[in-house]
Parts: sequence; structure tokens; C-alpha cells
Amino acid sequence: MAGKYESQQKNLRKNYVRFPLDLKPDVLEAYRAACKANGTTPTTEIKKFIASYIEANKPSE
Repeated sequence: MAGKYESQQKNLRKNYVRFPLDLKPDVLEAYRAACKANGTTPTTEIKKFIASYIEANKPSE
């Protein structure tokens, strides 16, 4: 199993970039708790926000 996981990690690093975000610890904990209470994850919600923001702010052609 370790080989598959390592392969997935290598693919992520090759095809994706990291986007570090600094938050105050209390803000991060409140965000994590809100996500958990809503049956979702912080990463899922950030990705949904980014996708909706891009869609709402596309330059007109």
C-alpha cells in the first residue's frame, strides 16, 4: 500500500501547487469546527469557494 500512496503524493506534487495560508489559531479552529458541524472539510470548502469565485469573476469575452 505504501507504494500507491507514494505514487499519489508524487502525482500531487507534479501536477498541483501548494497554497499556504496563515490564520490565527482560534480562527482556524473555529473554521474546522464549523466545517465538521456541517459534514464537510476545510479543504473542500476552500476549493468550492475558489471555484465559485472564479466563475463569478470571469472576465467578459
